Amino acid sequence: MLRYLSVVIFIITFFNSPISNARPAITFYTESYPPFQSLNSHGELVGFSIDVLHATQQYLDFDINIQIMPWSRAYKNAAKNPDTFIFSIGKSEKRLQLFKWIGDFHTVRNVIYKKTSRSDINIVNKQDINRYTLALPRSDISLESLNIQHEHPNVYLVANQTKALKMLYYDRVDLVDNNDIGLSGSIKALGLKRSDFTIAYVINNIELGIATHKDTRVELLEMMRHAFDTVKQNGQFELIVKKWFPERISPQAATQIAGPITVEPDNHSQTTIEPLSL
Repeated sequence: MLRYLSVVIFIITFFNSPISNARPAITFYTESYPPFQSLNSHGELVGFSIDVLHATQQYLDFDINIQIMPWSRAYKNAAKNPDTFIFSIGKSEKRLQLFKWIGDFHTVRNVIYKKTSRSDINIVNKQDINRYTLALPRSDISLESLNIQHEHPNVYLVANQTKALKMLYYDRVDLVDNNDIGLSGSIKALGLKRSDFTIAYVINNIELGIATHKDTRVELLEMMRHAFDTVKQNGQFELIVKKWFPERISPQAATQIAGPITVEPDNHSQTTIEPLSL
């Protein structure tokens, strides 16, 4: 049986495929967040998480239907709709009350960053962060890490990490919260230099991965969990890690990684493509 990975750019309500009646399409919510998942200059959906989903698709009896939107909307949709999944999501106690965890993609270091030129900013403990202004993505796990649960006079909520970093670069805020990998992706997207930014304070380590609604059908949850465990056990996952984060593991032989997904955008607000045969 052919395996498919369907891509939806921005928001689309229905999965339009000529074979959609033959195979169910399950929604996977996410945001654009390089290098985990984003559109490249050729209109291809690429990234570490995308390669992982490519690898799992061959072990699934449903089509993966990816919907990309701002993180706050992706998070809310995944939290209210059973039989849906969300990635690349940070694990926390609060989120484990709303979602069932499928598996870890990557462990990242959660860090407060400042501009290198800001020698006046000194943070010794987490409480010191409150003395400065921050730009944080809406519904981001950093709100939990920093214990920000309501409106805060020093916090500016934005759509994503790249916009937060842009505010930092142009001195609209003093700090941002990101992880070491995500910061590099935002720096690349904005054409900035890594030397422009410095670690001000390390908060903790966060596991990023994939989760599903707490009321998702058991058969879907177990199928996705089995597929994810399989690619970890057979060597595919480790090769994907080597491809995207070569400095983090030693080279090992494994099976070939699937290529990027090509997106053919049009002039409409909603864009879909035919499923890609894997």
